[in-house]
Amino acid sequence: MIGFNVHSVELAPEASREPLEELRRRVGFVPNLAGAMAEAPVAIDGFNQLQRALRETTLSAAEREIVGIAVSVHNRSAYSVAAHSAFGERAGLEPEVIEALRAGKEDLPEGKAAALAAFTRAVLRSGGLVGQEEVGALLGSGYSRAQALEVVTQAAYTVMANWVAGVTGAELDAALSGKAWDGVV
Repeated sequence: MIGFNVHSVELAPEASREPLEELRRRVGFVPNLAGAMAEAPVAIDGFNQLQRALRETTLSAAEREIVGIAVSVHNRSAYSVAAHSAFGERAGLEPEVIEALRAGKEDLPEGKAAALAAFTRAVLRSGGLVGQEEVGALLGSGYSRAQALEVVTQAAYTVMANWVAGVTGAELDAALSGKAWDGVV
């Protein structure tokens, strides 16, 4: 595999330094994925801007991580499954929900989480061409039309991270190693 540099804030291309510093402040460290993404300033800046915007959605941090884990399992992105599992735990997501998502289980221990994961998977399986029954199931579980679009936005953000992890071969950070995922679903 062709290696990608994992840039530090100090040694990244000039236009990538501020986005990396912002991530370091927000997350507590510069994830290897972001350091690799910093090779292209437009990539790390776009990633950071979308992450910032997603924190302003009406979905809770835990709900965003449900989407993140479901997308990452679907895309078999070991790096992102570990990251979203760790961030989900930090956001207060129940361990049994995290484990069920990581295992690709359709039946989750919490109903609203199950509806959110099911809708996310429907979006992924259909390439966004979900039927009214999938949208209706999400709305029927208490989510709004705006939140359906927020799920799509979170999914797009996570797909970007999944693809960058795959292209760059970013190594799992030590801070995330406790949530390593072997890709078995």
